[in-house]
Amino acid sequence: MQCSWKAVLLLALASIAIQYTAIRTFTAKSFHSCPIPVNCSLSQDADAAERLCDESPTFAYNLSTRKTHVLILATTRSGSSFVGQLFNQHFDVFYLFEPLYHVQYTLIPKLTQSKSTTDRRVMLGASRDLLRSLYDCDLYFLENYIKPQPVNHTTDRLFRRGASKALCSPPVCEALGAVDLHLEEGDCVKKCGTLNLTLATESCREHGHVAIKTVRVPEVSDLRALVEDPRLNLKVIQLVRDPRGILASRSETFRDTYRLWRIWDGTGRKPYNLDVTQLTTVCEDFWNSVSTGLNRPPWLKGKYMLVR
Repeated sequence: MQCSWKAVLLLALASIAIQYTAIRTFTAKSFHSCPIPVNCSLSQDADAAERLCDESPTFAYNLSTRKTHVLILATTRSGSSFVGQLFNQHFDVFYLFEPLYHVQYTLIPKLTQSKSTTDRRVMLGASRDLLRSLYDCDLYFLENYIKPQPVNHTTDRLFRRGASKALCSPPVCEALGAVDLHLEEGDCVKKCGTLNLTLATESCREHGHVAIKTVRVPEVSDLRALVEDPRLNLKVIQLVRDPRGILASRSETFRDTYRLWRIWDGTGRKPYNLDVTQLTTVCEDFWNSVSTGLNRPPWLKGKYMLVR
């Protein structure tokens, strides 16, 4: 029992340290300082430090003059909601939780279920267009995908609106008081009522940075057009988790969808109709995306961070 308490305590302290470090890093004048050795008399050390600086995500500019936009790229049940909340806690970040849900929800019924290359291109093209608009604080563009379509730019159908502090705070929500600083998602939706996209757009423009998390973009290469857009100044944080942990979490969270996996785990016998692509696709996307990121192509240099 004593050992388990120590383990819990260490885990809690580590979690607090991670959050503190992330927020301190984000609020600093420079996101990343190049690691220059204390003793620079050896040119070899200086060259190594310069290379490390070139290869690392660099955010060395004044935050008051230029926005930094962040995309958390992940897959379902990999911890992306937790990582997204690190950014959501920052007062100058306008955070959105899975806005691409609306693209998927709207387009999938219109597309064939063959997972063809054409369908993938259509979905990714729409996703990129929406992301570009959201990073530009054009929340009206969302109306193309929200069903039923908002009336007078108001809706109660924005997916997980309560996960964003900016959307649950004045001026977007004037119904909240000082005692409502730490609302649960459901309480935010109940107290704030319908979402006014005009007020949300204004709030977005008042914030210094926009952070979005998504599990609906397979690979970092799918984001190249956005990363290369100099107006966006987009940084990609890719979150990866051991696929076995992903599978274990999905099996408990989506019990019906992963029923056959649980039968396999419980009996040791693999069902003949098990769809293994539910997990092998995750592994393939991880492999392709991480390989691209760690190879540091010129278009991604200084724009990519891998978080395991």
